Amino acid sequence: RKDEIGHLMNSFNVMAQGMLQKSQVEEAFSRHVPPNVASEIINNLEPVEMGSKHINASVMFVDIVGFTAKSEVLTPQGVAKLLNEFYSIITQTIHLYKGTIDKYMGDCAMLIFGIPEEDPGHAFHSIAYAVFLQRITERKNAQRISRGEAPICLRIGVNTGEMLAGNMGSRERLQFTVVGDALNVESRLATQARADQIVISEETYPLPGIAEKVIDEK
Repeated sequence: RKDEIGHLMNSFNVMAQGMLQKSQVEEAFSRHVPPNVASEIINNLEPVEMGSKHINASVMFVDIVGFTAKSEVLTPQGVAKLLNEFYSIITQTIHLYKGTIDKYMGDCAMLIFGIPEEDPGHAFHSIAYAVFLQRITERKNAQRISRGEAPICLRIGVNTGEMLAGNMGSRERLQFTVVGDALNVESRLATQARADQIVISEETYPLPGIAEKVIDEK
């Protein structure tokens, strides 16, 4: 139609198409950065500023025990399937404990709690999620064994402390991440954990609300 109604219909179609494209871009973008960060960038297309702020948060490293040995006897497709199953568990459940995926590094995942969204209970949520991962991996392993596949064993380290969080990198390529001594301690904790073990730092366990809810083995 070439009248006012036709003009209105055309404007509505253009607006609807733009909203669909924005939704598609945001959905695709959310696969690479935390969804809340993706939404903020999409809704504010001004140049993203570099910078960081001091925050108190919790960080977790979780990796597959013996992944190198497993990858040597698997086909490339088998390695990809194993990693994708590992990643999918985390991707589909991390939000249940208010956590965020910072990055995947080969067979290791770095997860953060208390940032970018504030969470006063981040320390407990990080530990609770570590236990949750153990339990769901046990169920997944029962399925893997029934299919004649080797089980997955995880080692997990959790630490809480002060760190820098924000957009870091260059103006051409930025990444939202966290850095600091708390991460260095955490990476060492993860390497000290045995198969199917969660190691919690001495700084994390004494925090309010942790000892009352978590049974530890020293």
